Amino acid sequence: MKIGIVTDAHYCDLELLGGDRKPRYAFSAVKAAFEEFKKQGVQVVASLGDMAHYNDGKDESIKHLREISEMMNSYGIPIYHCMGNHDNEIVNGKEYAEISGFNVAPAVFEDDEVRLIFVDASYWPSGKPYEAPNVDWTQSLVPEHELDWLKKQLNTEKRTVVFTHQNIDKNINEDHIISNADEINGILADYGVSHVFQGHYHYGAENVINGIPYTTLRAMCLDESKNYLIAEV
Repeated sequence: MKIGIVTDAHYCDLELLGGDRKPRYAFSAVKAAFEEFKKQGVQVVASLGDMAHYNDGKDESIKHLREISEMMNSYGIPIYHCMGNHDNEIVNGKEYAEISGFNVAPAVFEDDEVRLIFVDASYWPSGKPYEAPNVDWTQSLVPEHELDWLKKQLNTEKRTVVFTHQNIDKNINEDHIISNADEINGILADYGVSHVFQGHYHYGAENVINGIPYTTLRAMCLDESKNYLIAEV
């Protein structure tokens, strides 16, 4: 299975954001990624969050979400999306799916040999779900009911790959890490996950935890030619 992976475009009508993010540039960067995905015969796209950025109010932000999702969908490749903190500032997951046409986490995509599992950490550490626009990028949780769902999805003979927006990899900056990451890492180890892919931490990372490789992708909004990834499982 060929998987195209993108994250953190932060697309909106700003030239520069936070010193190093280039939201307008990100649209063309994501488009270039999808051109390559189509060329390489990618079967599914994992979108790891924050594809649009909350800016100039909800209506304007939804407009940018529509623009980038319509472009992404135009390539005819199924898209599975993990809600990022900035996505949640605009709308909730159900509304995001309706607007974008993406399959929004928690969700699964699979073939005869591989199961891709998309996790949603759009919760406060108390277990309460986010409510737009009140979100804190340093606070996230995978709630108990979703952990139960995750275990069921991992209980398979197929190779499993897990995707999140916020980080389970505890080797990166602490403020990016899901509050119950230790518990999640234990579950992933127990079930022998093949790989974990994440967004959120814009500068990327590669680590191994309990024998499992963890890849954090660099953000699409950084001014570089290629921050996407094609993974073959």
